[in-house]
Amino acid sequence: MYKSLLVITLTALISGCSSSVIPKCSAPEVIDTVKEIANEEMGVQLGNETAEVFTYAINSIRTTDENDKTGAFECAAQLEIHANTNGNSTEIPITYTVEQTDSEEDFYVNVFGLR
Repeated sequence: MYKSLLVITLTALISGCSSSVIPKCSAPEVIDTVKEIANEEMGVQLGNETAEVFTYAINSIRTTDENDKTGAFECAAQLEIHANTNGNSTEIPITYTVEQTDSEEDFYVNVFGLR
């Protein structure tokens, strides 16, 4: 059921980061944001009630590129989708970027490959 999600790009803005350092691909706040985006997309595709039965893990996180000029990171990982109702899990490959806003107070996470 959850394999039928469309390929989509989602973006989340995280506020409250006081440091001008961009968090890396495996930073807890980035991972939490990727999971939140995956859950929101599951809700869009299957309905919020159905989406509540899934939990997510981000595995095999890799930094695939870093922009020397902006400090932004390109990341790749496996998104594990676990159905709490029957215990089944599946993994799909995803990529995501982490970049800072011009104000250097917030950062964006863009997730690609949710399907």
